[in-house]
Amino acid sequence: MSRDYKSRANTQQRKRGPKPCWVWFIAGLLVGLFFSMLAWLKLPSAEVKPAVAPAISKAAPASEKEKAPSEAVNPKPRFDFFTILPEMEVVVPEPEVESRETLKPKSAEAGAGAEVVTVAAADRYMLQMGSFRQYADADRLKASLALVGIQAEIQKVKIDTGELFHRVRAGPYSPEKVKMLSARLKENRINSLMIKLK
Repeated sequence: MSRDYKSRANTQQRKRGPKPCWVWFIAGLLVGLFFSMLAWLKLPSAEVKPAVAPAISKAAPASEKEKAPSEAVNPKPRFDFFTILPEMEVVVPEPEVESRETLKPKSAEAGAGAEVVTVAAADRYMLQMGSFRQYADADRLKASLALVGIQAEIQKVKIDTGELFHRVRAGPYSPEKVKMLSARLKENRINSLMIKLK
């Protein structure tokens, strides 16, 4: 007798419904973890500090004379940026620069006024266009400044948290030149910060 294989095939092919949502969740989580791990491996770390474990000896406790040099090896950090930063730069608002330029002696008798003008003429300013964590971003801004006609330099600065920033600066310039350059930067939609040098 012959069999009907058609009906048997239908019984083996059960209708499968959609996969449960937890399967899709786990699959997405695994794919996300995979790409996160790839990105983490590709990105360079800031600084690799080797973990140095202090050697623990089971000998008799060290005398206080031996403990003093170990404290000298790990001194507390000295924060001297409180003194360095105020000496280095002063941010000047734009109206102050314009008011200094308008100071002129009205007569030859105003000897004190002439001194003020000579001091104001000796003022020098820097323009800071940006501060970036990545050197590539700072270099990109420096290149766009070169297209505008401003020669800038990148200054590496380590802040108190240990992070390294790259400042894009130009100068030093006279107040007239700073005013002209800041106007040119505004035309090209580049923000700048005027810094007075001491």
